[in-house]
Amino acid sequence: MCGRYFVQLDESEVARKIKKRMEQLSIEDVAFNEVYPSQKALVLIPKKQGIDIDVKKWGIEGKSLLINARNETIHEKYTFQRIQKNRCAILANGFYEWKDKQKIYITTNENYMYLAGLYNEKNEFVILTGKSEHEMKEIHDRTPLIMNFKEMKDYLNFKIDPIVNNQHLYFQPESK
Repeated sequence: MCGRYFVQLDESEVARKIKKRMEQLSIEDVAFNEVYPSQKALVLIPKKQGIDIDVKKWGIEGKSLLINARNETIHEKYTFQRIQKNRCAILANGFYEWKDKQKIYITTNENYMYLAGLYNEKNEFVILTGKSEHEMKEIHDRTPLIMNFKEMKDYLNFKIDPIVNNQHLYFQPESK
């Protein structure tokens, strides 16, 4: 599930704020467009007065590179037990899945979606996943936990736990 996602900053208010903050923090070395595991990517993190951006590497190093974490079992797994308070959200326009060797781009009707994540002290993050619902089940049995802007703010501030929400997804097979 979710071995790649896509993010491109447009001219929306959210993107303008992110670009301005990137300039303030002198952030340059970050992946855009199709983002792959082990690349440095933008994440949103909570701060006392709202939300800030940071750069973290996608994937937690271990016996293998962990890029996703099953939300149902993060409380049981040692790797994730110790970082559950380190919530982050991954800004994306959409993500990719493969079905029958065909790459499918999955998005919503919003400019951006926010994927629930956790990060560790080494500035590595994983994307939280759950069991797919609705049409998504036909493509893959796992799905990232997708949030809108309000849900993302509430998730980062521990007001809600993320849930699977595969309603309102759009599926675009990529042409070869």
